[in-house]
Amino acid sequence: MSGIDKLAFSFLSDLHSDNVKETFESLSNMLEALENKNDPDPIELEITDVSYQLVEKLNLLAELLKKYVIENDVLLGDKIQSLRDDQRVTLFE
Repeated sequence: MSGIDKLAFSFLSDLHSDNVKETFESLSNMLEALENKNDPDPIELEITDVSYQLVEKLNLLAELLKKYVIENDVLLGDKIQSLRDDQRVTLFE
């Protein structure tokens, strides 16, 4: 496994950690509150927009890294199958 392979796998593992999941749950709660606000301030609209862009880009990056890891056979056995099975899971739903 090359250095980049290890880093890609490590980053994917970190993205699926409990801490990151909690962070995105907090972001989801904040976005829900902002979306339900009757008259949001311009900065609140910008926060909402940038937050959705961030989540979209992170999901795209995660999918590319999963593809990279799978194509380069970075993982063995159950780990690679688990990653393949998990391909449709997103960070933020």
